[in-house]
Amino acid sequence: MLNDIHKAIRQLVHSYGRIDPIDVDVKFDTPSDEWVSSLTRPTISMFLFDVQENTEKRETNMQLVRGNGRAERRLPPRRIDLCYMVSALTGDVEDEHELLWRVLATLMKYREFPHEVMPESLQSLDTIITSRVAVQQENRQLLELWNALATKPHPGLSYIITAPLDLDVAIEAPLVLTRTTRYRRMDGVESRVFTQIGGVVRDRNGEPVADVTIKTDFSGEQTTTNPAGRYVLHNVPAGPITVTALRSNKEQQALKVRVPADSYDIVFDD
Repeated sequence: MLNDIHKAIRQLVHSYGRIDPIDVDVKFDTPSDEWVSSLTRPTISMFLFDVQENTEKRETNMQLVRGNGRAERRLPPRRIDLCYMVSALTGDVEDEHELLWRVLATLMKYREFPHEVMPESLQSLDTIITSRVAVQQENRQLLELWNALATKPHPGLSYIITAPLDLDVAIEAPLVLTRTTRYRRMDGVESRVFTQIGGVVRDRNGEPVADVTIKTDFSGEQTTTNPAGRYVLHNVPAGPITVTALRSNKEQQALKVRVPADSYDIVFDD
C-alpha cells in the first residue's frame, strides 16, 4: 500500500504540478545530512515521519460482505494518517522556494488523487484516499524533526494522507523485503552488490496472477509467481534492469526499473 501511495504522489507532483521528472526528483528517503549532501539534482523530499490511526474517522458498525455465494460480517477498514515532511532541496535558495511553492499549490489543489495517477491496487479500493496540508499547529514539529536528523533546516510543510487499512486482508500475502548483499575482496574494497527483489503480478483488474514465469535480462535465472501472484528474484545487480513476466498464453509484460526501487510489481495491460 505505502509503495503504491508513493507512486501516486510522485505521479501527481510530476504530471499535475507540471514538474518535469528529468529536472526534479521526488524521493522518500530520510533527509539526513549525509543524504542531502549526496543529492546531485533538485529534489522534492517526502519524508514519512509519523503513522497513526485517525480515530475521528473510525467506524465500528460491522459491514456485510458478499462474495462467492457467501456472506460475512467484517469490521470496516481503519483510517490511517500518513504524515510527511515535504521540503525542496536545491543548490539555490530561490529555486528551492519556487519549487516548494509549486508543490504546495499542487498538494492543496488535489485533496483526492486524480484517477490517472493511481496504481491499479489503489483504484480498486472501496474507500477514497484523501489528503490535506497540515495547519500551523501541526507544522510546529518540523523544526524538531530537522534538529533530530542533525540536518540544516529547510522550509517545509506537513502533508497528511488518510488511507484505509483493512485489517482482514493486510497480512494475507507473505512479506517480501528487499535484501542487499555486498561482496568484498580480501583488501576490504567493495566489488559487487546484489539485491533480492520481490513483487506481485496482477491483471488489469488488480487481481493477482499465478503461474507467471518471471525472468530478467541479466541472467538465466527465472521464477514463477505463487497463487497470490508474488515472486522473488535473488542476486539482482544494482542499477537498471528489465524484468519480464510471461503467461502461459505467451503474453509478455516487461518492467524496466532501477534497483533498488520502491516497487517491482507488474501489471498486464490486456
